[in-house]
Amino acid sequence: MNPDLFQTLVAKIHAARTAAELSFVLCNDTLALVPYQQAALVSFTGAARARLVGHSGLADVDADSPYALWLAQVARHLQSALAALPDSARVMGVSASTLPPSLAAAWADWLPAHALALGLSGPDGELRAVLLLARAEPWPGEIAPGSPESWLLQATGVYGHAWWAMAARRPAFSAALSALSTGKIARRVLAAVLLLLLIPVREYALVPAEVVSNRTEVIASPRDGVIRQMTVKPNTPVKAGQVIAELDDTTLYNRMSVAQASLASARTELHQASQRAIEAQGAKAELGLADGRVKEREVEVQSLSREMERLQIKAPSAGVFVYSNPDDWAGRPVQTGERVGLLADPATLGLQAWAPVAEAVNLAPGAPITLFLRVAPLSPVSAQLDYASYQVVESPQGVASYQLRGTLSEASDKARIGLRGTARIAGDWTVLGYLLLRRPLAAAREWCGC
Repeated sequence: MNPDLFQTLVAKIHAARTAAELSFVLCNDTLALVPYQQAALVSFTGAARARLVGHSGLADVDADSPYALWLAQVARHLQSALAALPDSARVMGVSASTLPPSLAAAWADWLPAHALALGLSGPDGELRAVLLLARAEPWPGEIAPGSPESWLLQATGVYGHAWWAMAARRPAFSAALSALSTGKIARRVLAAVLLLLLIPVREYALVPAEVVSNRTEVIASPRDGVIRQMTVKPNTPVKAGQVIAELDDTTLYNRMSVAQASLASARTELHQASQRAIEAQGAKAELGLADGRVKEREVEVQSLSREMERLQIKAPSAGVFVYSNPDDWAGRPVQTGERVGLLADPATLGLQAWAPVAEAVNLAPGAPITLFLRVAPLSPVSAQLDYASYQVVESPQGVASYQLRGTLSEASDKARIGLRGTARIAGDWTVLGYLLLRRPLAAAREWCGC
């Protein structure tokens, strides 16, 4: 055999960048050393597991096919016999007669009559894979120097070292974990972890929050009616006495017109009755009735005038008028006392948060709060907790939660009424281990009921 062919094969092995490329070279380019019809590479991936990783003529193999599973069982059967041979001569002939009946029965269906098994092992001597070369002609019982089989014996060592380096060698991280599993290092790491779990920290909960005013006044409808328009935009500063909404005046305007016309008629009748009372003594009785009708109509007009004044909803004091979309209110019927919006004092800002039941911690009044607004996540705002509700309510997100109210500890140009974000609320002091295991422990207690 030309030694240049062997050097070319070694160069291809060195050029392989992945385990798939290396298995392709081993199964196909070994044909330059010895003739064969089929070649299969089976890798040992565990204490009791073998897997087909390469086959002659195929760029990719299906390791779950019946043929691949049968080859894996054959390799597993040959593993102990190959491992018992010296590292430099792990080569043995294989045929159906050398296999147990359960494996020998399928030999004729999958492989030619004769096969040669090459055990691939690395520098540590551990058997990592088996390369099966099968052909119809028998393999020589003894390998003569200078024969093609002698080159194959030299190639076996190269194959084993290359496969160990490419696919079977444990990564450095796995080796480090193995070293940590025994000796002083493992005990030191365990002690460090225990000390780390005993670091004192504060419990905390991350909950959705909104900037609100701590001094608000409800703006309610003064009478039954229909909203004609909202005269100011949402979240707009208003002055005391400023009109912020108007009710529809069509019905009252018609009633006022009728009442004023009735008052004018009553006054005309009173004037006519006064003239008749001067001329005829018996007409004085009609004068009293006409005067009563005039007073009745005047009271009706005054009452309607007061009702028309109440069609304008005015701000009782200065503040920010907070309500929803104006288009949602136009033409909407309201009842007396129904809330239209809130008049908030922008000088006394606070926050409102909702802590889900699963996120709630032991929250005491005065607990520190850090608010991260969505519009300014890099500029947190400090606050403190005023109170937490005892009863569970439904949050705007539809989650059963405890309602929390707090006050901003410092003024911030980033905070304004209506802005939303996430609040980090601190609870009691505890250790890091409890903070990390609190949820798993709570879930385990709910599951087991103890």
